[in-house]
Amino acid sequence: MKKIALYIRVSTEEQARVQDGSLVSQRKRLEEYVDGQNRRDHGWGQIVDVYVDEGRSAKDMNRPEFQRLLSDVRTGKINLILSTELSRMSRSIRDFCDIWDLFKKHNANFITLREQFDTTSAAGEMMVFNLINFAQFERKQTGERIAANFKSRAERGLWNGGQIPLGYKRDSSHAGRLAVHQRESKIVKLIFKQFLKTRNLRDTCIKLSEQGFRTKKYTNSKGKEVGGNYFTVQSLHHLLTNATFVGQREINKKRGDLRLVKASWPGIITKSEFDSVQKQLLKNKRRFKPDDWKTYSYPLTGLAVCGECGKTLNGKSAHGKTQKHHYYDHPRTLRGDGLGHTHKCRIQRLRAPRVEEMVLTQLKTLLSDPAKINEAVAIYHRARSKNKPIELHGLRVVTDELKSLETKQSNLIARISELPAKVSAEPFYKQLSLVQEQINERARLKENLLTQSREAENAKVLPANITLRIQRTVEALEKVPVAKQRSIFENLIQFAEFHPNKLRLGVYTTAGAAKSSSRFQTIVGSHTIKVGGEGGIRTHVTLSRKHAFQACAINHSATSPRT
Repeated sequence: MKKIALYIRVSTEEQARVQDGSLVSQRKRLEEYVDGQNRRDHGWGQIVDVYVDEGRSAKDMNRPEFQRLLSDVRTGKINLILSTELSRMSRSIRDFCDIWDLFKKHNANFITLREQFDTTSAAGEMMVFNLINFAQFERKQTGERIAANFKSRAERGLWNGGQIPLGYKRDSSHAGRLAVHQRESKIVKLIFKQFLKTRNLRDTCIKLSEQGFRTKKYTNSKGKEVGGNYFTVQSLHHLLTNATFVGQREINKKRGDLRLVKASWPGIITKSEFDSVQKQLLKNKRRFKPDDWKTYSYPLTGLAVCGECGKTLNGKSAHGKTQKHHYYDHPRTLRGDGLGHTHKCRIQRLRAPRVEEMVLTQLKTLLSDPAKINEAVAIYHRARSKNKPIELHGLRVVTDELKSLETKQSNLIARISELPAKVSAEPFYKQLSLVQEQINERARLKENLLTQSREAENAKVLPANITLRIQRTVEALEKVPVAKQRSIFENLIQFAEFHPNKLRLGVYTTAGAAKSSSRFQTIVGSHTIKVGGEGGIRTHVTLSRKHAFQACAINHSATSPRT
């Protein structure tokens, strides 16, 4: 007796919601076919499960019910697939080749009511692939017609759908037009006036938040209410640059070749007011991001990080009374409501020339005191010997977890194959997917541990090599201007981590270490800097090596390395 699966699909959600529509009709026709075959040949087949994809296109195999069907084919739960027509299963010749190979591998067949091909012969198989080819051609041709229609509507200034901007609503008398929303249009006018008054996006966000204004609230296609949030710099900029508000239709905006045509809806903002806003935005951009903003190279870019939160300190500049100041600033993230920052770290900003000079000074300190490097190498080897049993134990634990998960996966597959025909296997498939994710995660972790162990075994930390690299770096830094120092710093230093009371440097031990991230670390000295305009702060500078250790300034005890 054949174990039969009925596969049913419609392309749109509207078709799926129609009572007695395509879904019901397809199922009824398939069930009648099975009944007819059983009447002619008693015990011909039994319907094991029904797979229904509602509102899913056959352009690819990204369909949940279809994927469940393929899984059941692999486990042997079904060996015959019934569908009303070939295009219900696939409209891609490439996907169908994969499906066809899977069916043949697991001795599964399929029948479509419309075509009724005999796929056991070469001629029948050729006709099936020809039909799929035509189905793919039809899908692509339909896509081209839809794209051409959308472009034509846009050229005529009609609305093609999507999120409706603040200040507008759908025109009930014409699907391609927008109507002015009286209450929201007043908010839009106020936003434009407020920006022209403050002439700054952030200050405008703050004013709007204080007055209780929010972004447009609407219900999406899934019936979920979204929007209604505080204005941010990004959302406000998007609103202020939207030509919809002056009665113009934007075409190809995302592609970069923006064109404007007269829209089928009235404008809310006058053209002169809109142009004034665009000029001010452009002026702000030139003011805060001029073309020559990289006159200072900031050689520690990407290397300087906050020791409390780990965020990278970005190079910035500011104009004083007599000169321009360059510094590394903490990325103080603006809150969504525009009122204050989420930044809570004590590191504010560091003067760039002073910090770069301090780093260079500490590298020179290392050269003048070779005992520090020798001490670091000795600590590294002791820490390596101490940590090796711990690393091996961690590897054994991950290996045991991986074996346990693979056993669990095999048991689940066996349970699915033994389920009665009327019992849904959906909970098992969800559990199987979760187990597979855990297996992939443990496998990646095991591979990382093995790689780290091999790197640590092959690593040879020689004080003479480290000293030579630091010496060459110092010589190169003293010969070249600041504009060319970044690549030199990056070849030696992995990070410069700033704390309120110390500085930690990660230094590569070999010329190729920048790619492998190998490093070692030790205490090498102290220096006085100013952080956030406060008084002098004693800081400790360290060198580091991956899989090695982190030396403490007080007792030199080994802890976990910074990765």
